[in-house]
Amino acid sequence: MSPVRYSALLAFTLVFLGIAGTSHPLWAQSEASGPSAQTHDEAVKTQPGRFIQDLGDRAIAIIANKNITVAQRSEKFRQILNDSFDLKTIGRFVIGRSWNTATPAQQQEYMRLFEGLVVKTYGDRLTLYTGEGFTVISVRPESEKDFIIASQITHPDGSEPTTIDWRVRQRDGKLGVIDVVVEGVSLSVTQRQEYAAIIQNNGGQIDPLLQKMREQLNAPAAQTAGTSG
Repeated sequence: MSPVRYSALLAFTLVFLGIAGTSHPLWAQSEASGPSAQTHDEAVKTQPGRFIQDLGDRAIAIIANKNITVAQRSEKFRQILNDSFDLKTIGRFVIGRSWNTATPAQQQEYMRLFEGLVVKTYGDRLTLYTGEGFTVISVRPESEKDFIIASQITHPDGSEPTTIDWRVRQRDGKLGVIDVVVEGVSLSVTQRQEYAAIIQNNGGQIDPLLQKMREQLNAPAAQTAGTSG
């Protein structure tokens, strides 16, 4: 996959702070769904399937709109994140057990930085859209509250579609994305590994991670590719 397509794909999926290496999805019993006998029409008749298809359609509308400013695009991007992603669940999973040892002030700052970095890291990449399409292909319940929605991103050059699985959780009557698996790689788990390495390399302290996140949030966009190091 070319670097341009890869960046556009990451921006399109509206997900976290970088993909590297091989990992397992956030949920132990599920990996990329692969082919399904369920049709697109059947999938989008379900609430979770319609939710993800609408999310993809909204993302395409923002990415394809060349008449809005960078600031407007970032704000629309942030709104989709807040509307469709359970950022609190994601953020707490990514930081792991360190969440429980962090002070309330550290927890609050971490969540603010986490959301800000999601928007900043991928906001500038939204301009790389080149005509990709998005289709939900199946919905599979995992429990009373969790669903796996398989989807594909099609490419204008006719090459093999990219498979994306979304884990969606229903809480208080509202659906929210809690993980995204691109071609078998969980973005939440990958980011968790990066954050854990920073914390572990600094004696288990969370402040060095927060400092790293602050620096990235204030750095030029081209320097926010990842947090490891």
